[in-house]
Amino acid sequence: MSRPQKSTARSRVVGTLAQEILNHSSEGSFAIASEHQLCRRFNISRVTVRLALSELEAKGLIFRRHGKGTFAVGRRRRIRRTIGVLLRTPRTIQNRPVAEIIRGIESTMGSLHFNVLLIQAPPEEWSPEVIRDLSGVLVIPTAVTPENIHLLRYCKKPFLFSWETDLPGPSINFGQVEAARLATERLLLLGHEKIAFLTGLEESLDALKRQGIHKALAAVGKHPIDVIECSFRNEGCSEKLIVELMNVLHRPAAVISCDDHLAVQFIHSLRRKSKIRIPEDLSITSFHKSPLLPHLELDIATVEFDFFEAGRLAAEMLIHAALTGEPVNDIGLTPTFHPGRTIGRRSLSTVAR
Repeated sequence: MSRPQKSTARSRVVGTLAQEILNHSSEGSFAIASEHQLCRRFNISRVTVRLALSELEAKGLIFRRHGKGTFAVGRRRRIRRTIGVLLRTPRTIQNRPVAEIIRGIESTMGSLHFNVLLIQAPPEEWSPEVIRDLSGVLVIPTAVTPENIHLLRYCKKPFLFSWETDLPGPSINFGQVEAARLATERLLLLGHEKIAFLTGLEESLDALKRQGIHKALAAVGKHPIDVIECSFRNEGCSEKLIVELMNVLHRPAAVISCDDHLAVQFIHSLRRKSKIRIPEDLSITSFHKSPLLPHLELDIATVEFDFFEAGRLAAEMLIHAALTGEPVNDIGLTPTFHPGRTIGRRSLSTVAR
């Protein structure tokens, strides 16, 4: 969680004027209020106003002309700044959630004269030029350490985690733990005693779903060890899970996939290796609502998180923090549940089979 910071008269002036300048539609420069007018507007001293204007000038948002007044820098002349995306694992960018977040960031950056920089190296390896040019950082939590975050704080760079994490700092909260808990609870209520969890998308995203599944199990007195977990990171893992399903003694009644693409892979493997029917013999639920789903024969039950909107909001918040000095706060988004047709009630005849 982010820590609230004490607001001062100067920071309030900087934040208000910076936001007004960013929201202004003019491509060229335009005059802003005089020092005297700002003193009256904010009910503060001229010294405080001058300090605030100096800070805005240092950020490249205004310039002053002796005898003519103070002017806001238009979008055309604004210094290009950079928002970094720290992703420590190279394959992360291939995952749809991360790609959508970055796409959301890019949709906001151009109009505000900002660049996006993808960074794989930890903060301790950043060059002085990279540190100087960065205005803020979106952090993908996978493989990031508390020491990395400590260095970001030390460099005084605003940062935001791309999703929920145990690391200290503000984050985008998609409600993934709660969504996984509710999805698991639904399966339990329908009589699905044995559940398999399909992982392999992104370690920190998988962990959030796992937490939710375990919470639902704990609520009904079940132990996490009861969940069959299989990772698609491993060669032949789909075959392993199919074997488990074919074994009546260990066959799960339902599969929770951490991502729709993994669910589709699993379903294709299942159809090749067995005659198990969905949802009559096996229920499947997933996450992320892939754009491919409408084109598939099966209407998979899934949970949608708006990663694009998260990226857009993250960019706006980091830019605002960089230009106003205000703290970065958590961003909360609400998931959307799509019931689909891959979940059925577990009947006694199904159990017997």
